[in-house]
Amino acid sequence: MVHSLWLAALASTASARSLLLPPILQQDPAYQHDPSSLKQEEDEPFHFPTVHESAVMARRIMHLSSLSTLVTTFPVNSTTTTPSSSDSSDFTSQDLSAWQSRPDDLAGSPIGLMEYYSDCEPDTGNPTLLAIDIATPYRNFAQGSNISMEIRWWPRQSTHYISSNIHAKAREDDEIPTPHTPAALPRFSLHGYLEPIPAGDLARHLVPACFMRTHPDSALWQPGNDIHSSQYVRFVVEHVYWFGGFGDRARIQWLPVEEWRGVTREEVEECRLPGE
Repeated sequence: MVHSLWLAALASTASARSLLLPPILQQDPAYQHDPSSLKQEEDEPFHFPTVHESAVMARRIMHLSSLSTLVTTFPVNSTTTTPSSSDSSDFTSQDLSAWQSRPDDLAGSPIGLMEYYSDCEPDTGNPTLLAIDIATPYRNFAQGSNISMEIRWWPRQSTHYISSNIHAKAREDDEIPTPHTPAALPRFSLHGYLEPIPAGDLARHLVPACFMRTHPDSALWQPGNDIHSSQYVRFVVEHVYWFGGFGDRARIQWLPVEEWRGVTREEVEECRLPGE
C-alpha cells in the first residue's frame, strides 16, 4: 500500500511524468512469500535467484569491478602505538606525525577506506590487494583488527533516466539509461583475513602484471618503490554476505563459502549482471 501511494505521489508531479522509472520499479513488487509467485511482463514466471546463482553473480562482480572498501577497527592501543624503529625509515616525518596525532577515543572505532583490488587468482575466489604497509587498513589488521571488504556493482552506463517524451528513435541515439537504481543493484561484503602472496604464486599467476593491467597507476607503489614499503596480499575469504537488491526479487543473506569457492571461470564468464 505504501509503495502504491509513493508511486502515485511521484507520478503526480510534472517532472516525474516526464521521466521513465527504472525497470526495477516498473515491476510489481511481490507481497507473497513464495518467490515462484513473482510475475514479469506477459505473465512469465519470475525466476528468484538460487544461492549458487547469487554466488556466481557475486564472483562476476568481483571479476569486473576493481574498487572496494576495506573496513577495519582501530586497536585498543591505537593512540600509543607508533611504527617500530626497524621500519621507521619507510615513513616520512609527516607520516609519523599523522600516526601519533590520532584522536584519543578511536579505540574500537571502525574505519572504511577505498582500496584497489584485482581478481588475479580467479580459481580461489580470493581478491588480490597491493598493501602499502603504513596504510591504515593494513596497520589495523596487523594489530589484530578483523577486516572486511565491500564490493558493489554499478554498470558502466548513463546514470540518468531519459525523458519519456523523447521520440523512440532519438532515445536509441542517446546513452543507454541505467536499468536500475543503486539501491536495487547487488553488492556484497567479504569477511576473512589477509596473507602475503608467496613469490611462487606471484610468478605462477603473473600477479603484478594482472594488477597493473587493472590499475596502471599502481606502478608507482609496486614492491621495491622508493616511497613506501608494499607487498601483494590476498584477501582469504571465509564468509560472504550477499545483498542482491530488493528482497522481493533477490537474495539478502550469508552465502555458504563453499558456493563462493566452487564457482567456475566458465560460470563467471557466462553470467550477466543487471545493466550488462
